[in-house]
Amino acid sequence: MANHINLQFKQKQTLQLSLKLWLPILQSPIQELDTLFKDYSFDNPFLEYKSSFESNYSSSSSNSDDRRNFIENIDIYKPSLYDILEEQIDSEIFPTNNSKKIAYEILYDINSDGFFEGDIGSIALSCNTTDNFVESIRERFRLLEPKGVGAFDLSESFYFQLLDLDIDESLFNFTKKIIQNLTKLDRYAKHHYFEEATKIIKGFNNPPAVEYLEEEPYIIPDFFVDIDDDIHLRINNDYYPDIMVKDPFSSKSSELKTKLKEARDLTNLLELRKSTLYKLVLLIVEHQIGFFIGQELKPLTMSEIAQIVGFEESTISRAVSNKYIKCERGTFSLRSFFTNAVSKDLSSAEIKSFILSLVENEQKEKPLTDQSLVDMVIKRYNIKMVRRTITKYRNLLNIPSSKERKKLYAVKD
Repeated sequence: MANHINLQFKQKQTLQLSLKLWLPILQSPIQELDTLFKDYSFDNPFLEYKSSFESNYSSSSSNSDDRRNFIENIDIYKPSLYDILEEQIDSEIFPTNNSKKIAYEILYDINSDGFFEGDIGSIALSCNTTDNFVESIRERFRLLEPKGVGAFDLSESFYFQLLDLDIDESLFNFTKKIIQNLTKLDRYAKHHYFEEATKIIKGFNNPPAVEYLEEEPYIIPDFFVDIDDDIHLRINNDYYPDIMVKDPFSSKSSELKTKLKEARDLTNLLELRKSTLYKLVLLIVEHQIGFFIGQELKPLTMSEIAQIVGFEESTISRAVSNKYIKCERGTFSLRSFFTNAVSKDLSSAEIKSFILSLVENEQKEKPLTDQSLVDMVIKRYNIKMVRRTITKYRNLLNIPSSKERKKLYAVKD
C-alpha cells in the first residue's frame, strides 16, 4: 500500500514537472526560445545547448540584418498586452469555465489600443448565452490591468479608469459628467471642480493600452505557407536552438537522475512544441484556405480548434500567442485568423470588407449613409443587422460618416 502511494506521488510530481516545463516552451515566441533553453542548460548539467543564432548565422555575412534584428528581439522582448490579459482571465475575476470562455472571446476582439471592437450579439450566439451576460463579462474587464481595457470607446475607457479611483463622491460625479461630454468641455469650465477633474482625466491611459504600443517589431515567422494544388507548410527551424542530452557522470545521485530526466523531457517537449504548433497551424490554414487565395476570413473560434485537438481553450490561446505565419499575402499573427461569426458561415471580417468596397465605389455626389449600407448588407447576406453595428464597423475601418465623406470629396474635386 505504501509503495502504491509512493508511486502515485512520483507520477504526480513527474506530471507537474512536465507541465511546468511545457507551458513556457509552448507559449514562448520563437525569438525567445534561445534565451529559455540557455537558462535551462545553465541549471542542468545533462542538457547541451547550442544557440540557433550560432548555428545558422555566425558564418553568414549575407544575413547580417537578420542577425542584428534577431538579437534585438531577444534583448527587448516583453510580454504583450494579450499575454497580460490572458494571465488575468485565468484568475478569480472570471471564476467559472463559462465566464472564462466568454472573456477569451472578448479578448480576441480587443485591438492593439485596448478597445473592444467585437459584437456582443455574435459572441452571445457563439457561446449559447444572452447578450446581457456577455456584456456583464465585458464590463468586468474594468477590473483588469491596464485600466480601461475592454471599453467600447475613449469615454467608457476613462469611466473604467475613474471607477478605480478613491475620490470624493461629488468630484467623482462631476468627472463622470465631463467624461460623458468630452466634446463639450467649455460648458463646465467655470465649475469649481473643473480644474481638478480635468487633471484626473489627463492622468488616464489614452488609449488604455498605451504602454504596450511600440514601433512595429521585427517579426520572425514561425511557419511559411505556400498554397497551390495543396497546402505546403514549413516550420522555421532556423530559430530553434540545438539541444541534446549528454551524460558525463558515471554514477548518479537521485538529484542527478531527476536532472537527467528533466533534460530528456526538455528535448522531447521542444519537439512536441513543433508538432503541436504544426497541427494547430495546419488546422487554421485548412479552415481559412480561402484567405490565402485572396478571399475573406471565415468564422473561427479557439473553442472550435480546442475541441478538435483536445486541448483547453486557454492552452490554444497560449499556443497561438505571439506566433506568426508568412505567406504570399504577407506576415500575419495566428490570432488574426480567429474571427467571430455574424451568422453560421459569415464573419465580421467579410462584412467589413464588403462595406469598404461599397464606400470605395460609391457616388461621390451622394455617399452611402449607414442606413443604406445596412440595407445593402442585409440584401447581400440575407441576415439580420442593425444600423449601429454598421456604424461601429465603419468606425473600425476609419471611414468617415456620409456627410464627412461628401465634404472630403468636394475638397478633393
